[in-house]
Amino acid sequence: MDPNTIRLILIVVGSLLILLLYLWERHREKEEEEEGDEEDFDVGEDVDSPYGIPKGKQEPTLGALDEDREDRAFVHSRSSRSASRSENQWGDDDVESEDASRPEPKPVAPAFKLEPLLIQVSVSARRQPFQGPALLDVAESCGLHPGEMDIFHCLDEFDDETRVYFSMANMVKPGTFPFDEMEDFSTPGLMLFAQLDGHPEDMTILDEMIAAARKLAISLDGDVLDDSRRSLTVKKQDEMRKAVFNHQLHWSRTAQR
Repeated sequence: MDPNTIRLILIVVGSLLILLLYLWERHREKEEEEEGDEEDFDVGEDVDSPYGIPKGKQEPTLGALDEDREDRAFVHSRSSRSASRSENQWGDDDVESEDASRPEPKPVAPAFKLEPLLIQVSVSARRQPFQGPALLDVAESCGLHPGEMDIFHCLDEFDDETRVYFSMANMVKPGTFPFDEMEDFSTPGLMLFAQLDGHPEDMTILDEMIAAARKLAISLDGDVLDDSRRSLTVKKQDEMRKAVFNHQLHWSRTAQR
């Protein structure tokens, strides 16, 4: 017999077998579905089910019972309130409704509070400590003046109100300056810092403080350092500006709430 004929016969026989298997599976699935439908119509009690609850049904949970009670209570309250309003409308016109006599709730203030942002830079002496008389002269040219807590302050006067822009302390503890004895005073470094409260001029304060630190370093032969006592780079300065900007943004969002 020709091989092609044998191959064709095998293909036909295989196809018939696959068709028969498919028809048999369909027939078996149909019988199972019919048996399942008959079980669904059986409403008798199941012996294995607790408290006579048929299988396939779930016992209502406490949450569902509570929700049902709340819904009924809400409907009952609405019905009672509607009936009360109807009586007031058709009875005495001077009697105010329950909702009208109820006081309005007072607004609650936000429980959170933003903390001020602390920014700081240092000016460290390169060779010789900074001398008191020279320090007084350069500080005055930078707008820094002796003030409270025996440290220097850069002040801003606006509308008869004086505000501290930034301050300068001694790097040596306790951080104060002996203003009455500055002729014999010397220090290895200075600390400039500011507490920002989210005002629009916070970015200006940062720029002026860094400018004052650079002027002090040039005039007194020192180096400007960041908060980690490393040389203040342009990248670090940009990071400080970004922190100030984000702090202003948080303050403005809080004020709008």
